[in-house]
Amino acid sequence: MFSTIDMEHQILSQALLALALASFVLVLWPLSRIGRRLKDYPPGPPTLPVVGNLHQIPSKKRHLKFGEWAQQYGPVYSLMLGTQVYVVLSADHAIRDLVDKRGPIYASRPDLYVAQHLVSGGLRILFMEANEAWKMARKLSNRALKIETVRTYVPYQDLENKAMLLGMLEDPNNFIDHLRRYTASLTTQMTFGFRTTSIQDPKFKEAFDVSKFV
Repeated sequence: MFSTIDMEHQILSQALLALALASFVLVLWPLSRIGRRLKDYPPGPPTLPVVGNLHQIPSKKRHLKFGEWAQQYGPVYSLMLGTQVYVVLSADHAIRDLVDKRGPIYASRPDLYVAQHLVSGGLRILFMEANEAWKMARKLSNRALKIETVRTYVPYQDLENKAMLLGMLEDPNNFIDHLRRYTASLTTQMTFGFRTTSIQDPKFKEAFDVSKFV
């Protein structure tokens, strides 16, 4: 026969086991829902708990896989990457419909703390939320990229094209550096009014070093 102490010990063990199982379910259930595609999301490839579609993203030539999924799931499909949801637009009519016609709905961006706040002080238009600062930056960008304005950039492009080709002839082993200098100088000429004549330019090196962390 069991003594009172044995019965109390058995009851306590069962209670602890039940508590452990309940805690396990409470932790496991939310985790099992991470990576799942909700019913009202666009279709997409099958997911796994927690990782979603992360395991299906190739390390190289991802555009080929994205094109394959577009053929299978249509011009608008979704990818679940952990806790993040990505909607992929793979047709021009889908882009016009969602980005142009419904721009105010989809114009904002997710909050990327490192890329937006730490690196650019919240002023990088690519990562801005759809607020008043973004509207002002967008208006300035549109003004700088109008056809009439873009035509004035042609002399800068001609100059930097020739400088890049000359650099490649003189030092062909460092052709990637010539491309980097070319893009940097073209940007600084059109935006700030000065050239980046060397890859050793302190401003260029600082900007390029910072971009590695974005």
